[in-house]
Amino acid sequence: MTDGSKNHAVADVPQGNTEEEIRQFIGIRFGTELYGIPIEKTREITKPLQITGIPGTLPHVKGLMNLHGEILCVVDVKILLNMGKTLVTEKSRIVVVKTGEGPVGIFCDEVADIYDILTKDIEPPLSTLSKEMDVSMKGQTQTRDGLMGILDIEKLLMKQEEES
Repeated sequence: MTDGSKNHAVADVPQGNTEEEIRQFIGIRFGTELYGIPIEKTREITKPLQITGIPGTLPHVKGLMNLHGEILCVVDVKILLNMGKTLVTEKSRIVVVKTGEGPVGIFCDEVADIYDILTKDIEPPLSTLSKEMDVSMKGQTQTRDGLMGILDIEKLLMKQEEES
């Protein structure tokens, strides 16, 4: 009978509990707002180099940048999220993200930190978000630096192509 209760207790313990899985995010700032990009979508972070504007492109396309001999499109996500324009400061960075179409530079006001987040601590996006934000958010979580919205960078960049 002891063996039966042991087996029963083992069966009650979930195997491979995904709620305890830790995900890492690069925390970026647009103004005072904190957003996270999954680290597996990130290739590198760099200071803004010379960005060459392209006439006739949409306002959120800052231009092209040569990074280690590779030409990248640099996008101002703040414009896509209706948050204004990102201004170049000493803290400005370009986060190079991997997409299905190749690498893209995400221009941001600042890179805050790398955050380790338990999957169970990621909540769905607020239902009160604007349409622009709702489409591009995977969720939100509380960090030591405040609330962080988790961006769905692929959907956000696809949204910009659909609007063009």
